[in-house]
Amino acid sequence: MTQTFELPSVFLGDGGIVGAQMRSHNWAESPLGPPATWPQSLRAIVRLVLDSKAPQFVAWGPQLCLLYNDAYLVILREKGARALGRPLKEIWSDIWPDIESLVKRTLAGESLRFEDTEFTLHRADRDEAAWFSFTYTPIRDEDGTIQGFHCGLVETTNRVLLERERNRQTERLYSLFEQTPSFMAITAGPNHVYELANPAYLQFVGQRELAGKSVKEVFPELASQGYLEILDKVYQTGQPFIGRRMEVQLQRQPHAQLDTIFIDFVFQPMRDEHGAVSGIFIEGYDVTEHQRTEERSRLNEQAARDAARLASTEQGRLNALLDAAPVGISFADQSGRIILANAENRRLWGDYPQSESVDEYGEWKGWWADQSERHGQRVQPNEWAIARALRGEEVLGDVVDIEPFGMPGSRRTILLRACPVRNSHDDIVSAVVAQMDISEQVRSEAALRESEAKFRTIADAMPQMVWSTRPDGYHDYYNQRWYDFTGMPVGSTDGASWNDMFHADDQARAWKLWRNSLETGEPYEIEYRLRHRSGEYRWVLGRALPVRDESGRIIRWMGTCTDIHEHKLNQEALKESDRRKDEFLAMLAHELRNPLAPISAAAELLAMLPSVDDRTRQISEVIARHAHHMTELVNDLLDVSRVTRGLAKLEKEPVDIQAVVTEAVEQIRPLAEERGHALNMHFPLEKAMVLGDKKRLVQVLANLLGNAAKYTPNGGRVDLNLEADPHRVTICVRDNGIGMTPDLVRSAFELFSQGERTADRAQGGLGIGLALVKSLVELHGGTVGASSQGVGLGSTFTVTLPRISVKKAAGTVEGNRPASIRANWPCRVLLVDDNIDAADMLGMFLTSAGFETTVEYYPTNALNRARDFQPHVCLLDIGLPEIDGYQLARQLRSLPATARTHLVAVSGYGQSQDIDAVNYAVFEHHLVKPVNTVELVRLLNEIVANEGGQAQLTEKDD
Repeated sequence: MTQTFELPSVFLGDGGIVGAQMRSHNWAESPLGPPATWPQSLRAIVRLVLDSKAPQFVAWGPQLCLLYNDAYLVILREKGARALGRPLKEIWSDIWPDIESLVKRTLAGESLRFEDTEFTLHRADRDEAAWFSFTYTPIRDEDGTIQGFHCGLVETTNRVLLERERNRQTERLYSLFEQTPSFMAITAGPNHVYELANPAYLQFVGQRELAGKSVKEVFPELASQGYLEILDKVYQTGQPFIGRRMEVQLQRQPHAQLDTIFIDFVFQPMRDEHGAVSGIFIEGYDVTEHQRTEERSRLNEQAARDAARLASTEQGRLNALLDAAPVGISFADQSGRIILANAENRRLWGDYPQSESVDEYGEWKGWWADQSERHGQRVQPNEWAIARALRGEEVLGDVVDIEPFGMPGSRRTILLRACPVRNSHDDIVSAVVAQMDISEQVRSEAALRESEAKFRTIADAMPQMVWSTRPDGYHDYYNQRWYDFTGMPVGSTDGASWNDMFHADDQARAWKLWRNSLETGEPYEIEYRLRHRSGEYRWVLGRALPVRDESGRIIRWMGTCTDIHEHKLNQEALKESDRRKDEFLAMLAHELRNPLAPISAAAELLAMLPSVDDRTRQISEVIARHAHHMTELVNDLLDVSRVTRGLAKLEKEPVDIQAVVTEAVEQIRPLAEERGHALNMHFPLEKAMVLGDKKRLVQVLANLLGNAAKYTPNGGRVDLNLEADPHRVTICVRDNGIGMTPDLVRSAFELFSQGERTADRAQGGLGIGLALVKSLVELHGGTVGASSQGVGLGSTFTVTLPRISVKKAAGTVEGNRPASIRANWPCRVLLVDDNIDAADMLGMFLTSAGFETTVEYYPTNALNRARDFQPHVCLLDIGLPEIDGYQLARQLRSLPATARTHLVAVSGYGQSQDIDAVNYAVFEHHLVKPVNTVELVRLLNEIVANEGGQAQLTEKDD
């Protein structure tokens, strides 16, 4: 059943035959779908195509489906019955190998233009050669993506074949020029410089070098013989000179005597398109022998018959020359009777009557076609060029549309030139007219004007500013949008003046990029500030591509300017917003870590107190666990900010993925055991290695396992499967927990995305863990996905990572063993922090761990205490009152008692830029609040061990 869609008349209304076909077409069978669903960009270009009188088509979509107009049906012929909406490759399978590469270049964004390109088409059950001039232009949809291309074309087969025939005729004419026994030459300019001479002429003058030389230079012996003066007169007056049996003295051999020669010749002036004499045609015969024969026997009848035969032969040659000419030539006597016409004239006019007088020229149908006031009017008998020539007028360029005899309704456009023929008394004895068929040229010019008009209409309809330049880069066209935007008068920014429209700070950069594109042919793209008609400078995106001919030579540049001012301002606002967000996150982390520091230290200290009972130990574990949870939330918040902005740095090395899984399982095992979960793991038999940051990979799996434990009710099941093939490692975490809705599956990895919370907020979290997982996996070149059968049916998360060979992973360093929680060596520690609770708790913890510890809250007191206490290690808060931690560190370095003291920064600021700032100051190490007590004890033990242990400390104490 045919399905019809109603669309606005402005889209598919009218449109001729093809428009009607489009309205009734069964679009369900086409990849394009119904027109009602087409994008606006496709509708607009289809409307333009349907309105065009020239053949055009659009190829759209992944399969490049065809949409075209009525004029294109002439080219499709029998293919037109099935072409609408079908793939271009299917309809033009016979020429697809020829155009496939052109289509790919166009779909890559390149606009192409070709003239008189030959194709072999299958028409009427046979292959035939055809020539086309066409353009391929990419078509973009609303977001700038190329979805197809537009083709405007015209079949030029007839013109190409006609041009080839003309070339063959010209070659025959030139061959006749070369082979004719009469000597011929052509000179140019008032100095009569030789341009062309046939072999007979070269033989006649003794094979002298003629090219580029004047007659006076080649024949100095003619200076006193009057021939140079005759040439000057013919050139000046435009009147031909005919010489009969004229004597000339020539030196035919170097250093030889002058030969006396008799010649018959004509000096015929040649005129340019404006009618001015531009050169002289020389043609003649060496009649020396005839002259001498006549002188020996003027009464010899045989000589007369020989002369008659020679004249007849020459007449035959003249007739042959006329018939070989590519222009129509005819002669009329004084009364206007046509007495001679060549073959081209008969082709132009058909089987024309032999008019006996000018009055009978009314039989010849012609209309003026010179775009003057008389354009389109019938040519009257006495207005024909040959009639005016018989009245003494030289006609240089009449343009007339004619109807050949026997061809009613057919039209040809011809260019006419005519001049009178005079005898030696300057009387008009006849007239000659030359007629050139310029029909194809006129049609081509009309098509070009129509094409240019369409281009300007399309360009003015575009929202962008459109411009073009010559190959040298100087502008010669702007569309109306340019003038609307700049407010400049038309033509005021042509040439190089466009650069004055740029902001002064952008001009040098724009010129540099533009010159590079002109030199290399590379596309031009730049963002710069352009002066608006309001006087302000607005940001625009400038782009330009070269237009090349069939030889690849750049013939033009086409460019656009798009107003991106608001987009640019939005970008700057987003950057500023991002900067403020980072500042906020850093401050938030600092403010959260400061209260966490004393809580964590107090929890650790409670567990270390002597005679601690079980109740107190349980309270300590609860405090420590929740402080640790808060710390992880802060770290995750900062982590996801760094990772999603691409600032996280991975320390990649070969890692055994089983070791990663084991460590991640150990981290979440307490939670799983607390909830009574069955945790099942399945590993492959062989070792599987990946290239990655072990700490980050453990973080990924611990996050996924932790989520499974959180969202699986007590007594549930969590399965972890590890599989490996030669190219990848796949880790699958599956649970039988609360499951996910389809919407949640789609958004699971988005930042702050969470499922529906329970009333007791049992699952907790900020919704950033999975976003961090996705970013970290992608940084490792892997993928992560989620799936669920629905609510209450559990969830599955799958991570895939690239695998490396075990051989490549050789040399992997084993991880460090956990540090001791007690001091291994005597060590004095000065702790400086203005947060009294945090300082006291951490000080008490260090004392309990076996370190000699003293605490100060103010930098001034710390300096005084350091002189007496002489600490081995100073733990300094950065955000201190009076002076900050950096200044305090420098002052401690300046004191003799603490010049060799190890300085460790302790700060609530833990982002990468904060750590870098500390490293570049005077500190040796940096710890983030709340301090990991195990890490702190290990650090202090390492510092003392590197100093030589107790023996070294004793030496310092002494």
